[in-house]
Amino acid sequence: MSLLFSKKKFSAKNLIQLFILIVLLILPHLIKNNYLTAVIITCFTFGALGVAWNLIGGYGAQISWCHAAFVATGAYTSFILNKRFGISPFVCIPIGILLAFLISTAIGYGTLKLRGPFFSIATIAFAEILRVLLLYFKGVTGGASGLYVTYRENSFANLTFSNDIPFYYIMLVALIIVLLITAFFEKSKTGYYLGAIKGDEDAAISLGIPAFKIKLRAFQLSAVIAAAIGTFYAFFLTYIDPASICGMDLSVKIGVVAIVGGIGTLWGPVVGAFVIIPLIELASNLVGQQGGTNLLYGLALMVVVILRSDGLLSIYTEFKEKHDKKAALHHSK
Repeated sequence: MSLLFSKKKFSAKNLIQLFILIVLLILPHLIKNNYLTAVIITCFTFGALGVAWNLIGGYGAQISWCHAAFVATGAYTSFILNKRFGISPFVCIPIGILLAFLISTAIGYGTLKLRGPFFSIATIAFAEILRVLLLYFKGVTGGASGLYVTYRENSFANLTFSNDIPFYYIMLVALIIVLLITAFFEKSKTGYYLGAIKGDEDAAISLGIPAFKIKLRAFQLSAVIAAAIGTFYAFFLTYIDPASICGMDLSVKIGVVAIVGGIGTLWGPVVGAFVIIPLIELASNLVGQQGGTNLLYGLALMVVVILRSDGLLSIYTEFKEKHDKKAALHHSK
């Protein structure tokens, strides 16, 4: 009987997921306001970036504040190659991924052996160094003026479109791919090892788990995903500069969506993105860009820490656990 109930529950879950996917697929054609479409695209983007951050910050408990640097690596690589040589962003993505992999490896070897807040401090320093370099080499990067993409024609190969609907589907697919990669990572040996390291690193090392190598793999995977998403995000924005694409504000925003939604969970960052991004847009319109954003970060983190230290997704988790207990008790009678 319990087995039959389990099958029904699994089937219902699949139906709900399918329904949500169908709604998301038809939603752009129901929305007439391009601004709302852009907000949803931003939610998809930061959901994917939050899931990437979560690989090292949530599952590994290594809080990184340099993910804007990886986003900038992918964004600037694609923008520069596309503008100077006319290379398609899809060809540039592997190059950006390779650079992000090399950079994360260099950072990892220098910082992942550190414990406590020292890793986080080191990542802040790296992001700031990259931002300064982007400003300094203005002949290539455009410096403080940044770089922009000029729309000439609808071109999927060059990621230039007359409206945001194509980006809606591109970022939706990107988010799904990132979630699938993370789900596979969760169930992999590396994922289990990382969970053990998060629980007690000294105990994990005593059992023969190579803690440094495992954390480095998670950091590298997190970085390359952020670089790939950074390319799509840059072409969606059509303009990038060091302050907006490599600043501390972006790194904080990526971390906040994961923390508010629920770190160490698959769907937590997605939930956080769909809560935080619309609230940021609302606060920016009512209070002003910088003031509204900072106010929102402070209030959101304060509320979550006080009321839901495990993130907003814990509300659903608790409800599900209570429902399962009641169902198990009912079927045992």
